[in-house]
Formats: sequence, structure tokens, C-alpha cells
Amino acid sequence: MDDFIVSARKYRPQHFNTVVGQSHITNTLKQAIKNGKIAQAYLFCGPRGVGKTTCARIFAKTINCTNLTSEGEACDACESCLSFNSGASLNVYELDAASNNSVEDIRNLVDQVRFAPQLGDYKVYVIDEVHMLSNAAFNAFLKTLEEPPKHAKFILATTEKHKIIPTILSRCQVFSFNRIKAEDITDQLAHIANREHITFEPEALQIISQKADGGLRDACSIFDQMVTFTGNHLTYKAVVENLHVLDYDYYFKLTDAALNGRLPEVMVTFDEILKKGFDGHNFIIGFGEHLRNLLVSKDQFTVQLLEVSEALKQRFSQQAQLCAIPFLLKSLAVINKCDIHYKAAKNQRLQVEIALMQISYLNTASQDAEKKNELNSESDNRLNNKTLEQAVIPAKFSAQPVIQTSNKPLVGFTDLKIKSQFLLQNNVPTGQTIVIEADVVNDPQETIDIELSAERALNAVKQFADEKVSTGNKQLYATLTSSKISFTDKTILIELNNEVQKEMLVGIKQDMLDELRKLAKNRLLQLEIKVSEVVGEVKAYKPADKFKLMAEKNPALMDLKKRFDLDIEY
Repeated sequence: MDDFIVSARKYRPQHFNTVVGQSHITNTLKQAIKNGKIAQAYLFCGPRGVGKTTCARIFAKTINCTNLTSEGEACDACESCLSFNSGASLNVYELDAASNNSVEDIRNLVDQVRFAPQLGDYKVYVIDEVHMLSNAAFNAFLKTLEEPPKHAKFILATTEKHKIIPTILSRCQVFSFNRIKAEDITDQLAHIANREHITFEPEALQIISQKADGGLRDACSIFDQMVTFTGNHLTYKAVVENLHVLDYDYYFKLTDAALNGRLPEVMVTFDEILKKGFDGHNFIIGFGEHLRNLLVSKDQFTVQLLEVSEALKQRFSQQAQLCAIPFLLKSLAVINKCDIHYKAAKNQRLQVEIALMQISYLNTASQDAEKKNELNSESDNRLNNKTLEQAVIPAKFSAQPVIQTSNKPLVGFTDLKIKSQFLLQNNVPTGQTIVIEADVVNDPQETIDIELSAERALNAVKQFADEKVSTGNKQLYATLTSSKISFTDKTILIELNNEVQKEMLVGIKQDMLDELRKLAKNRLLQLEIKVSEVVGEVKAYKPADKFKLMAEKNPALMDLKKRFDLDIEY
């Protein structure tokens, strides 16, 4: 049996132009090599599995190549390149800082730096996971890193740049590696599959790419695992089943049911998902991603943001045409709220179900509101288009109609005189009309601006207090009945005993004023609240006030407070 080599190693890039998704870094390194501007130290930082160590090895191989190509790539034919390809080169030294992070390990490295390379011009020292070095090791490395021998080049690699001390960062050229795009990973996996004579469905590779979360090494590992599981044919169904990924069909089905307000179907589908062993939190996050994809599919300009296959893009576009943008935005807001509160919820399943219920009724509520607005609009149009002189209201009255004229203002319109005509079938000859004229003003009160007096204003306060005690607000009643209340110049003045009472009344001042105006039947009534300035017995309500009174009677309390540095709650 041949020795199996995992895809991540077997298809590891050997040249800069074969590195996937990091062109901004590989192009810079190639230009530096071509122009002879090679720094003494580089820091490669970024997520796992994106090519940091790979680029370090390619860099070491290229700078020692004796016959570079016109593009700045290694020739793979000279003695130095052949030794690199066979793994026998002595010009590259790799140190794992995760297990060699002491001062002694760095001293051994510094001792080796003195020796020149036997073949080639440079010796490259690659320190992986450099953030694991101790502070003492970092400090021992500073001088050599800043002024190494001409032949020594250092490449530090890390996934946690923030743990590198500033003195190290300042001595290196920093290169930040990006997460690899899903489409680039998919293309690389397709290339590997073709080389290995493995058939596949594009959707299967797409799922693997998304599961890898931007890391090509992780994608290759998952790819090898799926090939072992399915044989030489990768299918979407097999990959979804083995990786325990929720099928897109569930999200499309849920969205369709929610759009049409079919809540029972939504609830049953969610229950089916839970029975398959999927976590509710992961489901709600995936559903949010699905709705986000529908939103970006609404416009051809943003559809490029979808990291899915072309067939799935078409499916998203079709369902997106059925979804209104307000529905998608409100649904995303509901899901975001559910995501935030999920972990804190005691009943997490109910948390997700409530979110699904809200989403299912978004369209129904919107349609009901539209119908109501249409009915109101039609009613308003009928009133506007049909003059009141032409309005005939059929009615049957057994009593003789009574015609009354009144100067009492009517409510609901401004500066308008109405002539209403009523045809009373049984008591009025055909064609005869009854005309009622009235001046109309815009005020919701039946009687307004009655002359204010002190008696009327104080009675309004008493009625207000009685109403509050009848509704159970005894504290407000006690406050009003124990305060000094006076009336001058259309203003009710309430003088309270302390700041606590003032804070309570100020919080409801506007509502209280509205009630008092109705009770006094005058819109011009004003209300003023203040704390009484009358000198007398001081009542302590707050802890600070109580302590102050106690300290006046017993000064030793103040000394105790200062000695132990105590604070008073306010």
C-alpha cells in the first residue's frame, strides 16, 4: 500500500504564483526579490491555514535560487532549488516557538546565526507561532533581529499579532494575510479533485469551502475526509449529511411558509430540524444568513456578494423577488434580537419559536395595515368628493323631526360652516330639507376656556388627587394633600416638603397638567412645582438627610465616617 499524503501537503504551493488568495503579499515579495530590496526581518500574521509558513518557505527558496525567472520565481532546476524541493536544504531553519519559547532556545538560535550558508547567499530562519515566546526570550532576540549578519533573514509567523511586543514589530516588515475567499477555495478543491480523478457536484465543494471559514488547509482536510466517506464521488447530500450542515432546502421552505403566514408549517419544520440534532442557535444564525442572501439578491449589483454556486444564486434570486425589502429588514431585526438574547434565555427553544412567529406574521400584519389604510383613504375620498349639501341619509323616524339651531361650537374642523341636509321619509314632504348651521372649531373639549378662579383651580387639584387614590396611587394622594397649594395668575403652585416629592411630581408633570386643564376646563392653566422654603422642622427622607440629622445630634458619627472612609447612599 502506498503511503498516503494529505492534500494540504501534497498540493502545497511551490511558487508564489500558485499561492491561493494572497496576491497582495506574493507580488510584494517578488518585487522585493527582483529589485534586491530584501529586509532582514518579516512578520507574517493572519488566520490559520492561509499560507504564512508556505510563503516563508517559497521566499527562502526563491532568494537562494541562482537562476530566477523573469517573473521573479524560482527555477526549480538549480542545485539550491533541488535541495529545497527534496527537503534537504540547510539554508532554511524552522523553529516552533510553541514548544521552544525559552531564553535558552533563542540563545541557541542566535549562536547558529553566525554561520554562513554552505550553498546560496542567504540563510532563512522561520519562527512559527512567535507570539508564544516569553518576554525574556523576546528581549534576548531583539539585538540579533535588528542587526543580523548579512546572510541571515528572519521570518516570524503568528496568528495573534496583538501578542507581539512593539519592539519586535518595529524591527519587522509586517504582512497581513487575508482569509481566503470561498470561491478561491472552491476552485483549488476542484483542481485537486481533477488531479485525483474524483468526480464532484459544485454545491458539495461550495459547502466544504464555507465550512473551512477562509482556511485552505482546513478545506483540504475536510475534502480528504469527505472523499474517504463517499469514495470518488462527492455529492451535496453526502457532504451535508457528514458535516452535519443544515440543508438550504429547509431555509427556502421556512421562508416560503413565513411569507404566506403559514405558522403551523413553520413550527413543524423547526421541530423537524431540532429532531435531526441541529442546535437552535446555529439554526437562527443560518436563517439570518439566508435572509441576508435574499436581501443582496434583490439587486443585480449586490448579487455578487453571494458566496454560493450559480444554481443556488438563481434560486436565491427567484425567492428574493417574492420578498419585500421591509419584510426582509424586519425579519433580520427579529433574528438579530433572538441571537443576542438566546444564551441568556431559560427556554431557548421558545426564544427561537417566538422569533419565527413574529416573522410569520410580518406579511399578514403589513397586509392588514394596507387594507385599513385603503379603507380610510376611500372613506376620506368619499367625504371630500361628495359635498355635504348633496348628502342624503335615508332614515325612518316615527317622531316629528325637531329643528334646532345652536351657537354651540362643534368639534373636528376649523373655520368651516356646515349645511347638512336630511331627508326624513315619513315626516317631511319629498324634496323638503332641514338645514342646520353651526360654527366648527378645532378643540377636543366640549367646553373650553371657562374663566379661571382660585376655587375652580383648587377643586381641580382635589379631584385629581381623589382620582389617583381611587386607582390605588396612595403615595401621590398623600403628597398632594400634605403640600401647600395656591393659585395666582392662571398658575397652580404646589410647594412640596422635599426633593423626593419634587422628583416624583416632575416626572408626571405634563400628564398632570393635561388632567388639571380638563378638570378646570381651561387650556391656559399652568402648573409650577417647587420645594417649600419655609424654615421649620426638617423631615429626612433620603439616607443622606437622615445621616446629616443624626450627625448634628452626635458629631462622633462624622468622625467615624471620615476614619473608615464611608460613603452614604443617595
